[in-house]
Amino acid sequence: MDSIALQRRHATLTREAFEKLLDSLDPDRHAAAEKYEKIRSRLSNFFEYRGCASPDDYADITINCAAKKLDEGTQIYSTEPLSFFLGIARNFLMEYWEEAPKRAASLDHLSPVEHPRVDGIEIIQREEDLSRSEAELECLENCLDKTDHQNRELIVGYYTGEKGQKIENRKRLAAELDIAPAALRLRAFRLRAKLEDCVKSCFATFAAKQNHSYTN
Repeated sequence: MDSIALQRRHATLTREAFEKLLDSLDPDRHAAAEKYEKIRSRLSNFFEYRGCASPDDYADITINCAAKKLDEGTQIYSTEPLSFFLGIARNFLMEYWEEAPKRAASLDHLSPVEHPRVDGIEIIQREEDLSRSEAELECLENCLDKTDHQNRELIVGYYTGEKGQKIENRKRLAAELDIAPAALRLRAFRLRAKLEDCVKSCFATFAAKQNHSYTN
């Protein structure tokens, strides 16, 4: 995709759509902004690790597309919004590689030293690392979905926030459940242990399927 096409995609994002995107991430604007930056960074890595020449640009057009979808009524149902954005990113990546032959033709006039250098081994390693993190994230989502609503809210709330915000969240949770902070910690610890076991089991199944596909 050329720079003109990218600019056109950027230009279509409205303020209203962007505000709705932030609302979907978190009702608190500060928390929403932090989540937005993390998602953008993750999307940029997604495109960079897959050999995209303009990872930041593609991260932005992915976010723009997501914002427009939300503005049109689409909702994020996953407990981890990143999966919603990655689904859109994969479509743009397919489009990027479909345009690859045209980009290759435009490089024919360059001298050997001017051609972009690609470390194939590094890209493969990054691809494997990213695939693992995506699989672990999907496993976590599946395990959270299997957890009853109250426990899911507890474990997510217990580990949400940074420093002071996390402390306040835990005080609020203890007050809402009418239990002592020590009892809350114990309950969160037990829930986390169950989730970790669930994620490990899920990922082991994923890894076994991957190994099977490689050997067949």
